[in-house]
Amino acid sequence: MTRNICAALAILLTISLGSTALALPPLPRYVAQHYQASPEYAKFAATFGAMTTKCDTCHTPGADKKAKGHGLNDFGKAVHDNFKHKDFLAADKAKDNPGEAAKAKKLVDEALAAAEALKNADGKTFGELIKAGTLPGKN
Repeated sequence: MTRNICAALAILLTISLGSTALALPPLPRYVAQHYQASPEYAKFAATFGAMTTKCDTCHTPGADKKAKGHGLNDFGKAVHDNFKHKDFLAADKAKDNPGEAAKAKKLVDEALAAAEALKNADGKTFGELIKAGTLPGKN
């Protein structure tokens, strides 16, 4: 009986860990594509590519991403305010369809471009910071 309970717990643990890994957002792949496509962003593309925690581009490190506001830093908020999340999720889910994959990429590109034009609290545009190869977000 104890053996069956242990086996059941092991299976549940494996499933829960596996589903957590599958829950990772698809955005970093699209962000990388966006910045790798333009030579003016080469420094940032290299910085982003070397990051082990790419979420820190838009999220405050260590913040609870499930809390209200998603733990977004100022750049993340700028992207979020310009991002059509529901449309992106639908397009990304159907990414095997080339038209939907292109739509998902376009939605991310538009949100990033809009955010890049905005200024942070120091008066610099996020685009200037990104072109310099630095992480654009603070807080």
